[in-house]
Amino acid sequence: MIFPTAARAIEPSLTAITPYLEKVLAEHPRSHQARSDVERARAEAEVLAQPLYNPELGFSGEHKRTPAGTDSGTGETTWTRVVEVSLTTDFGAKQQRRSEIGTQGVDVANAGEAEARLALVSEALTRLARYQGAQDKEALAARQEAAMASFVRLAERQRKAGDSSAADLSLARLALAETARLRADARVDLARAREEVRGLCACVPDEIAPLPPQLPIEDAVVGEDIDRVLDRHPILRGLRARVEVARSELRLSEEERIPDPTFRLGGGSEGDATLVTFGVSVPIPVLNSGSAKVRASGRGLVTAEAAEATARREIATELAAARASYVEAHRGWRMWRDQAMAPIEQQAALMERMWLGGEITATDYFIQIRETARVAQQGSELKTSAWTSLATVLKASNGFETFMGLAP
Repeated sequence: MIFPTAARAIEPSLTAITPYLEKVLAEHPRSHQARSDVERARAEAEVLAQPLYNPELGFSGEHKRTPAGTDSGTGETTWTRVVEVSLTTDFGAKQQRRSEIGTQGVDVANAGEAEARLALVSEALTRLARYQGAQDKEALAARQEAAMASFVRLAERQRKAGDSSAADLSLARLALAETARLRADARVDLARAREEVRGLCACVPDEIAPLPPQLPIEDAVVGEDIDRVLDRHPILRGLRARVEVARSELRLSEEERIPDPTFRLGGGSEGDATLVTFGVSVPIPVLNSGSAKVRASGRGLVTAEAAEATARREIATELAAARASYVEAHRGWRMWRDQAMAPIEQQAALMERMWLGGEITATDYFIQIRETARVAQQGSELKTSAWTSLATVLKASNGFETFMGLAP
C-alpha cells in the first residue's frame, strides 16, 4: 500500500476530496521521480546479485631455439603453445552480502517513495485548505465592501435630508475605502493560493470539491499509540533499511579481507610433447589488509543507528506537537462555529436598523460592522488552521489512507 497503516474505518466526510488527492499522487512529477528511484534501486539490486567474477581464457606461446653445438651441425627449434582457463573464486560470502545490500537498497527506495508521496499529499491538502480559506476571506471582504457601500449611500441620503453630519458621511467614505483595500488584499491572496493549487494538481481549482464543515474528531486522529505510528512511518522505515544496509556493508568489508584465490587449468604442446598446466594464485594482503575499511564500515553503522534514533525522537516530538495543535485548532473552530456563526449573520442587519433608528451613531455603526467582519474573518482563519493542522498531523502519523480513503 502507498501508506501502510493499521486497519481502521475511513472517515466518510473526507472522501469527497479523495479524487483531488489521488490525482495529485498519480500525476505529479515528484511521484514519478520517487517511482523511478525504486526502479533504479531494483536495477542496482540486480547488478549486485550478479556473480563477482567471470572466467578468463588465456593464450600463450613460446618459441625456443637451441644454438648449434659442436656435435650438431644445426640448432633445434621448439614451439610451446598453451591455452588456459582461469577463475577467481569467492572464498567467503561476498556475493551474498552484495545481494543483501541490493535488496535492502530497494527497501530504502520504497520507503523513500512512501515518504515523498506522504509529503506530497500533505502539501496538497494544506494548499487546498489555504485556497478555500482564501475564497472565504475574499467573499467576506466582498460582503463587507457591499455593506460599506450601503453605508455610504445611506449616509448620503441622510446628509441630504439633514439627519446626519458631514463627519458621518466622511466616516462612511473612509470605511468604504478601507474595505476596498482589504478586498484587494484578499483577491491577491486568493490569486496566489489558486495558482499554488493549480501548479500542484494541474487542474481547475474551482472544480475541486469543497472541504467538509466537519473534521475528524480529536480521539480518532490522536488516539493511536505513538510507538505503533512510529514503527510504520516511512521516514523511520527508510532509516531502518539504511541501518541494515550499513550492517551488510560491514559484513561485506569483513568478508573482503578474505583473499579470493584464482585457479588456472589449461593444456597445450611443447614440440611433440603434450602439456597439461594448472596453478593457483592467492593475493597477499600485506599492503592493504582491509582493516581500515572494516573500521570505516563500523562507524557507518553506528552513524546510521544514531540517525534512526535521532529521527525517531524528532518525529515523536513532531507528532505530539501536531496532535496537540490539531486538538486546539479543531476545538477553536468548533466553538466559533457553534457560538459565533449564527449571530454574525444577524449582526449586520441589526446594526443597520439601530443606526437608521437613531439608537447608535454612525461611528458606533462603523465600529460594530468592522468588529463583526473581524470576527467572521477569524472564523475563516480558524477553519483554515484546523484543516492545515489536520494535514500536519496526518503527515506526522502517516494517516492519510485511514482518513482519506486513498487507494493503495
